[in-house]
Amino acid sequence: MASTNSGEASTVSRSAALLGAGLALLAGIFLGFTARGMMGSPSGRAEAPTAQQAPAPAPAPAPAVIERIKALEKQTQLEPANLAAWTELGNLYFDTDQAEKAIPAYEKSLTLEPGNPDVLTDLGVMYRHERKFDKAIECFDKAIAVNPGHVIANFNKSVVLEHDKNDPAAALAALKALAAKNPQAVLPGNKPVAQAIQELSGK
Repeated sequence: MASTNSGEASTVSRSAALLGAGLALLAGIFLGFTARGMMGSPSGRAEAPTAQQAPAPAPAPAPAVIERIKALEKQTQLEPANLAAWTELGNLYFDTDQAEKAIPAYEKSLTLEPGNPDVLTDLGVMYRHERKFDKAIECFDKAIAVNPGHVIANFNKSVVLEHDKNDPAAALAALKALAAKNPQAVLPGNKPVAQAIQELSGK
């Protein structure tokens, strides 16, 4: 997820959202930190869901997280132009699997700071959680327009195209576009983008 320090006026990106297989969406910090996890095949390539697969129920939020959410909900009512508060609130809704609340929080953040690629990427993940796949791709495309080499936005777009839109050719094109801008890009699972392209080309 995109992140802010609540006392700052602008977002400070420290992570981005990862899309896993099926309908499960797992947040994780991309490089330099440990991700909470990512569903996929042993090769690291996300697999399409089967009829037997179902997302595991999200763990109950810690009491401190619940209290922080309540505080931010109150703060955003009192300070509707507080960018950091809206973004952090969206992040906490994201982390607690509340996509229906994360979406308007992130959208409000984007009205205050249009074009933040990390927030756009996280918003896209939340739209995918709600099975609004075209809206998810739209968000990823906006993030990529701002930062063409944004690894997570490009990767997430390829996952939605391949598994949700059943369009592997478009998914392959998304990965090739990333490779053109960032040939050394490493995808979640420590897979070089060139390897992912080769594997998808062979399907």
